[in-house]
Amino acid sequence: MCLEIAEVLTQWKDDTEIRIIVIAAIGKAFCAGQAINPDLFDGGAIDLGLVLEKYFNPLLALINTLPKVIICAVNGVAAGAGASLVLLCDIVIAARSASFSQIFSKIGLIPDCGATWLLPRMIGFAKAKALMLTAEKISADEAERLGMIYKVVEDDQLQIEVVALAEHLATQASLSFALIKQAMRVSMQNDFTSQVKVEQDLQRQAGQSADFLEGVRAFLMKDKPNFKGR
Repeated sequence: MCLEIAEVLTQWKDDTEIRIIVIAAIGKAFCAGQAINPDLFDGGAIDLGLVLEKYFNPLLALINTLPKVIICAVNGVAAGAGASLVLLCDIVIAARSASFSQIFSKIGLIPDCGATWLLPRMIGFAKAKALMLTAEKISADEAERLGMIYKVVEDDQLQIEVVALAEHLATQASLSFALIKQAMRVSMQNDFTSQVKVEQDLQRQAGQSADFLEGVRAFLMKDKPNFKGR
């Protein structure tokens, strides 16, 4: 599945007809984590580091650097790698019945797929560490309260809300979205002086775009902008 998702995202990365990407699931769970097949243990110990290196980490790198906005619709349980994947997405909307769990410690593993880097920066070091050590399952409402996700909606409204948001964002200045994502990505480790220099460089690029000119034109003419994403 990792390879399939990576293949599709690679195809979509430079496709100008695709403005917004939605990651969603069908069924009772969003993602319960990596499938553990008992047959894997027939030959003794397995190298989970190699599994991450070969399958998961390339997908994470692709998602992390993708210039398009990724909306994540969480319809149910998000556990293990599934909970970590959620953290990488740009905007996360969850059904009220959804839940999140860094369940790794229950089977003697550590959180992966970027969770040990992302979660402390989102909700604070103490809370993130406790959730990882206890493998506590938290509700969608609690995840929203902690700042881990963007919004919680009623279960029967999840698809409606996600589609409406995606359709709206698809009409906006998607080049600026790519630049915002780039700025936010490096802000996690930059000091203030370095970050304002990043803003300066990216704003120069944004200010030379056709979308900026169209946005100004529409604002001055009190017209609806027709952004092209360039």
